[in-house]
Amino acid sequence: MPDEVRPEEPMLIDDNDRYSRLRLISWWDQEKLKKAKVFVVGAGALGNEVLKNLALLGVGQVYVIDLDEIEDSNLTRSVLFRARDRGKSKAFAAAEALRDINPDTNVTPIHGNVITDIGLGLFRDVDVVIGCLDNREARLWVNRCCWKVGRPWVDGGIQEISGVLKVFQPPSGACYECAMT
Repeated sequence: MPDEVRPEEPMLIDDNDRYSRLRLISWWDQEKLKKAKVFVVGAGALGNEVLKNLALLGVGQVYVIDLDEIEDSNLTRSVLFRARDRGKSKAFAAAEALRDINPDTNVTPIHGNVITDIGLGLFRDVDVVIGCLDNREARLWVNRCCWKVGRPWVDGGIQEISGVLKVFQPPSGACYECAMT
């Protein structure tokens, strides 16, 4: 009977479940996050924060690509990198740190250029793409790939001293390129 009043289930906290506090949120779906596939483009300062949070949430599969190696200047802005990581691939160092944060998250690092080293197959295989990029050319490429395969993407970055975040949902609404002046 639809009008039937059901007693609320008691809120239980299982200290052996790393996600128990998140499960207290009535609409939370940990299984959906466990099945999710996310592609993070860029493992610099913003990418570090995004990757860290994806691992803490228990996202099941994370792909991360970056073409750079860790330099001293990255150590003041990137929570996943340590001094011992100097000279290492940002993508591989970030993946190693994520595995330490949460072994439930499967991380696939790619040391490469999103424009020349990734095909449409990966864009098609993921649920969402998160761009943590510092250049327009890469953003344009990610935008075009996401539109070709119908994948939503989030563009994050810095504009002057402010953070900027834009969400694009193909084929609805404007795309990154449409918003350029």
